[in-house]
Amino acid sequence: MSTKNIEELEVLANNGDVGAIYELGKRYFSGNGVGVDFEKAKGYFEVAAERGSQGSNYYLGKMFYNGNGVATNHLKAKEYFEKASDADNVFAKYYLGKLYYWGDGVEKDFNKANEYKVSILNKPIYAKQTAGLEEFYSLTDFEGVTKEYVGELQAKVFQEYKGLYGKE
Repeated sequence: MSTKNIEELEVLANNGDVGAIYELGKRYFSGNGVGVDFEKAKGYFEVAAERGSQGSNYYLGKMFYNGNGVATNHLKAKEYFEKASDADNVFAKYYLGKLYYWGDGVEKDFNKANEYKVSILNKPIYAKQTAGLEEFYSLTDFEGVTKEYVGELQAKVFQEYKGLYGKE
């Protein structure tokens, strides 16, 4: 789907193609072939999510987690990440682990954070990022490490995800 131009995607989306609607959301979210427009991205993701696109739920969660075009709302992000996680979206599971680890919008719960970690690490298809996640969790002192240090490790994990999948 990603090889189509914007005009082709819009025609497909107008005809109800959920994949095209989702792809348009991703394009406007990232600025791929168009200018970044979080409002348009959100609109496309909402429509696609209503029609069953779990990837759209992930991106909506990410928008609320980071405040991309919306007010940061970790509780709302959690709701979208949970929907995507139910469809086994590993990136949503990663963010849910972060929410519970930091206690962002939810009660801090290292056990839940660990459950999400384990659910990711147990997937052999994700071998490349598993190494980064194992390093992240093994080097992270849940009681005393600074957010700066954790941020560096998370950036490393993100780079491994990006290396495997191109973009999240």
